[in-house]
Amino acid sequence: MEYVKSNLDLIGETPLLQIAEEYNHPGPLILAKLEYLNPGGSVKDRIAKFVIEKAMAEGKLKKGDTIIDNTSGNTGIGVAMVAAAYGLKTIFTTAAKTSQEKVDLLRALGAEVIITPTEAAWDDPRGCYQTALRLARENGYFHFNQYDNPDNPLAHYYTTGPEIWRQTDGKVTHLVAGIGTGGTLCGTARFLKEKNPKVQVIAVDPPGSLFADYIKTGQTGPTGTYFVEGIGSDMVTKALDPAVIDEVVTVSDENSFATARMLTKRHGILAGGSSGTAAYVAFRLAEKAPSNSVFVVIFPDAALRYLSKCFSDKWMIEHNFNLTETP
Repeated sequence: MEYVKSNLDLIGETPLLQIAEEYNHPGPLILAKLEYLNPGGSVKDRIAKFVIEKAMAEGKLKKGDTIIDNTSGNTGIGVAMVAAAYGLKTIFTTAAKTSQEKVDLLRALGAEVIITPTEAAWDDPRGCYQTALRLARENGYFHFNQYDNPDNPLAHYYTTGPEIWRQTDGKVTHLVAGIGTGGTLCGTARFLKEKNPKVQVIAVDPPGSLFADYIKTGQTGPTGTYFVEGIGSDMVTKALDPAVIDEVVTVSDENSFATARMLTKRHGILAGGSSGTAAYVAFRLAEKAPSNSVFVVIFPDAALRYLSKCFSDKWMIEHNFNLTETP
């Protein structure tokens, strides 16, 4: 009989899926890294397991302790899942724009969820980041601190990067991924560039986020609101390492959602909104890349997390988005 004793043993080793040949034939090979096949449904399961197990081994966490962090949903879900397996409690702060599916799942996993104003900036006491920081300080909770925790990118350096290198037989030429905290992209990129410095690392960012300006110029410009979840930021994170990023591309909500809806409706690939962002960039870059290029695109989570958002025709119309699946 073949089975595992814990769903934590199912984290990682996600497959690569070739994205529709009509977009890259006879040109470059475009492969999606299906992180939504992790047991908690997202790439964030990786850092949840790595950070929590490391903290427990170092005596910083023990059964019955409480973990707190701000989250756009996926990190919280991964942390809550791993925490439940180890008898830990969780509290998460999240912006009001976070999909109801994510909030409900956090609560189903036993977490306490605190909703904060979407418009509150990172340094606003009302916002999810400062609220989590304050509660951790006041109550002695373990602050997971995904934005600035060095173990965030390290988790991907030890898992995601080696998997991609092995799965592509070392032939990967381009890595395309969104920037949320910067951990997934930069940890993975660092490993791949150590193996082959010629690997091109492309970051994708929504308009209104400060990452694009910061990576290009080292300066932070004005920020605004955007609807895509899980990527973008109004603060510079320590998990971000611009030195491993070769290019950053800004993608509109319109193109992100249209690409995600196209992948789902036409090809049955259940990719979330930020997966659409990364796929959109990969498709465009592949048009000009050498035919022997191998693109790996990180798909962080699934469409099922956004049924009330970009996969709802009603929601799309209410927010003035076109229902077309052609970005």
